[in-house]
Amino acid sequence: MNDLVEFTALPDGEALDRLAKMIDQAADTRDGELTDKALSLSKQLSARSNLTGEQRVLLHYFRANAFETQLDLADQGRSWAWDVPHLQNVLLELRRAVRDEAFAKLNPFRQCQIYTNLGNKLNSIGRPVEALMQWDRAIALNPNFAMALGNRGHGLVHYGEALYDSGHHGLFLLSAHDSFVAASADGAIFDSPVSNAHRAPFSAIAGQIAERLDLDTTREFFYREFSLGRSKAERAYRSWCLKNRLFLNPLNDLGVFSIAAHDVLHLPSLTISIDEGGAGPPAVFGFYNQLKQEFISARWLCYEGLTEQRAHFSDRDTHLYDTLSIPSYSLATEKTKLAFRMSYSLFDKIAFFINDYFKVGLAEREVSFRSVWYERKGKSKPLSSIFLNRPNWPLRGLYWLSKDLYEPAFEEVSEPDAEGLANLRHHLEHKYCQVYEDLCLGYSQFATAQYGSTLGFRIGRDMLDAKTLHLLKLARATLIYLSLAVYGEEAARNAERGDGLIAPMPLWMWQERRRL
Repeated sequence: MNDLVEFTALPDGEALDRLAKMIDQAADTRDGELTDKALSLSKQLSARSNLTGEQRVLLHYFRANAFETQLDLADQGRSWAWDVPHLQNVLLELRRAVRDEAFAKLNPFRQCQIYTNLGNKLNSIGRPVEALMQWDRAIALNPNFAMALGNRGHGLVHYGEALYDSGHHGLFLLSAHDSFVAASADGAIFDSPVSNAHRAPFSAIAGQIAERLDLDTTREFFYREFSLGRSKAERAYRSWCLKNRLFLNPLNDLGVFSIAAHDVLHLPSLTISIDEGGAGPPAVFGFYNQLKQEFISARWLCYEGLTEQRAHFSDRDTHLYDTLSIPSYSLATEKTKLAFRMSYSLFDKIAFFINDYFKVGLAEREVSFRSVWYERKGKSKPLSSIFLNRPNWPLRGLYWLSKDLYEPAFEEVSEPDAEGLANLRHHLEHKYCQVYEDLCLGYSQFATAQYGSTLGFRIGRDMLDAKTLHLLKLARATLIYLSLAVYGEEAARNAERGDGLIAPMPLWMWQERRRL
C-alpha cells in the first residue's frame, strides 16, 4: 500500500520512469511478482488524465514488455502451444502504441524498437507477412537498426521454408542474406549490449546462405525488370498494387519489385488416396480459385474507389436531398464500400475451407472465422483438439489473425480496432453508414431519435479508404497463410501415409484467353 501511495504522488514523468525501471528489473531477474506489481501500477498510471501523448505511447510499450515477461515465465518449453497466456496482451499493447497519433512524435530510435518488437511477436505466431511490414517500417526509419535487420533475416528464412515454390524460396534466402549482412556490418546500430551479442550469429548465418546459394545469379534474376502491363492504366494499377503489397505473390512481401507483379499464388499439389478421389480435382482447388478471384476483384474496386478523380457519368442527374452533412455520394465511394464488404466476407468463406479441409466437423450454421477454431461445448470455448499444439506455423497464424476480427461471442481480440471494423461492416451490410467528405471533422457516430435506437453512423472518406486498404491487406495475408498451411499439412499427411496406393492430383493452371 505504501508503494502505491508513493507512486501515486510522483509526477507523471517520474512515475513512468520508475515503472520502466521496475519492468526492466523484473525481466532481468525473471521476477513474476515484481512484474505483476508493475502491471498493477501501470493501470493506475494509465488512468491519469494529464499524460502527454508520448507518455501514453511509452506506457503501452512498457506494459507490452511486462506482459512479455509474463509470457516468458508461463510459456517455457511449449513452442507449439497455440493459446499462449499473455501473448494477446503483448500484441494489443504494441499495436495500441503504434496506432496512437502521438507515436510519430516519439524518438525514432524508440519507434524502431516498438516496430521491431511487434514484428518479432507477429512472426513468432505465424504471421510473417505482417511481421515483415513492421520490420521494414523500422528499417525505413533507421536503415542501420540491427535488430530489425537481423530479425527480418530470420523471418525471411522461416517464411521461405514454408513456401511450396523452390524458386521463391531462393529469392527469400537472398533477401535474408542481405538483411543479415547489413545487421552484422560495422555501421549496424544495436540498442543494447545484450542485442550486440547477435552481431556474430547474424554474420554466420549470412555466410551459410552464401555457401548454399548462387548469390550473383539469383540477384540478377530478382532485380530484372518485368513488364507491368500494356497500357498506362494497367501499369499505374499494378504499380499501386506493388507499392501496397497487394499481389497474391509472396515475393511482393520482399518489396516493390516487378517480378512480384502477378497473382501467382495458389494451393500446392495435393496427394490423395484412391478411395478419396472422385471424378476430378478436389473441390478445394475451385474454392481457392473463387477466394482468389473475389480478392482480386475487391482489390480493383478499392483501387478505382481510391483513385477516381472525376465523377462517373452514372452519377449525373442524381437528385439527392441536401442533408447539410457534406456527404460523399458517388460511384467511387460505393466501390470502396463494396471492396470493404467483399474483403470482410472472405474471412468466413476461408473458415468454411478450413472446416472442410481440416475436417473440423462444425455444422454449417456454426462456422465463422472466429468460431472454427473452438470446441462447440461449454461457455469457455476451449481450442479444438483438431488444432491443439498442431505443428503448423501458418495455420497457427490464421488462428491468431482471426483474433483481429470481432464477434460478440468472441470478445477477446488482439486488434484495437477490431470492434470498429465489425461495426462498420454491420452498418454497410445492414444499416446506414454515411460517408462524408473530410474537412477536419474527424470520425463521429450519430444516432437517430426513432425508437431510441442507433440507425447508423458517419465516417470520413479518408477513414473509410484507410480501413478498406487495411482490411484488403489482412485478407491477402489470410489467403497466403491458407496456402502455406495447406502445404504444411500436405507434407505432414504424406509423412504419415503408409505404402498404400495413392495418386497425385495434377494441377492445371487456367488463364484468361487474351485477344491478340
